[in-house]
Amino acid sequence: MQELFQQIDRLQEDYLKFWTDICNIEGISSDKPAVNRVVDRIEAFCMERDFSVCRYPFEKAGDYLTVDMNVANPKKGYLFLAHTDTVHEKGKFGNPAVHQAGGKLYGPGVIDCKGGIAVALLAMQALKETGEIRHTRLLLTSDEEVSEALSGEEGIRLIQKMAEGFQGAFCCEVGKKGKITIGRKGILKFRFDITGRASHAGIAYFEGCSAIREAAYKILALEQRSEDGGITYNCGRIGGGEVPNIVPQNCSFLLDVRFVTEKDMKCARDTVYAVAEKSYMKDTVTKLTLLSKRVPMQRTAENEKLFERIRRVCDRYGLEEVSMTESGGGSDAAYTVAIGIPSVCSVGTTGDCCHTKEEYAEIDSLARRAKMLGAVIREET
Repeated sequence: MQELFQQIDRLQEDYLKFWTDICNIEGISSDKPAVNRVVDRIEAFCMERDFSVCRYPFEKAGDYLTVDMNVANPKKGYLFLAHTDTVHEKGKFGNPAVHQAGGKLYGPGVIDCKGGIAVALLAMQALKETGEIRHTRLLLTSDEEVSEALSGEEGIRLIQKMAEGFQGAFCCEVGKKGKITIGRKGILKFRFDITGRASHAGIAYFEGCSAIREAAYKILALEQRSEDGGITYNCGRIGGGEVPNIVPQNCSFLLDVRFVTEKDMKCARDTVYAVAEKSYMKDTVTKLTLLSKRVPMQRTAENEKLFERIRRVCDRYGLEEVSMTESGGGSDAAYTVAIGIPSVCSVGTTGDCCHTKEEYAEIDSLARRAKMLGAVIREET
């Protein structure tokens, strides 16, 4: 094992530069050309290191990418998962987008999830150069941040097809030092478009029908059903009306719903549709649109066994001390668990403040997490 760790230490500066480079190529999920520029850089980097690469284009989403080693070996080992898109609009972090300070790397996607890409590839290269012979794969999606809404069912089917046969999956999402995720909530996102009737707010107030008021009733009806540890309903964005002296004819809002089980997903969907169909204000009409769906990453006994394997390896070699956790955020690990592959998540670089301008990663977590994952794979060779 010492040889593996030494190889990771030798490679880490090269991978820190790669990590910085791909974070400086900004790519929000909806910007297909920008995301593909990230994929271009990763593809070139991997080809230079003799990995096998294959791209999978989509009409609306950026390309998915697989990176393989020992692809001809029918014996499959582990699958790594990560994504190339971020939630950040280009320019939000300045130019250049990435900087270092105090042992931390700041910038778009440094932990969510481009740091995870660097962790996976660093572990793979070190394993390859120290004798790993099993087929190992990294699968990169390009629209994870929008729950595969751009690639759709085709993207989800591809994730599951590329995962088939691997004995376990490491989802290299946002990491927290000492924590490994074995279960995550699922996500439903909806748009409500409400139409009322406009009128003068002074001389004809009661002749109008406020779409904003109808939206307020609906939001309250949904959010009051939220339960700690259960289903939650969050209105994250709302807009409507024209000027203060017109009773508003239109209002729209976006709803984010989180749930733990498939049964909860059905219950939540039924609740949302029931609220959409009910008119709290006479003469209002509501159009409901499902924007995206992500099934939960179910907590399973097999996920727990994989975690225990990681914990034992960490203890044996004096690596990171880890414990199990569950998360309210979704990830692509949901799709590997759904087809019966033991999976853990949040094993990418560690840090904090993802989805904000203060997003940062701990630079030493690049090698630390690569050693953890590499050691688990090497232990079973």
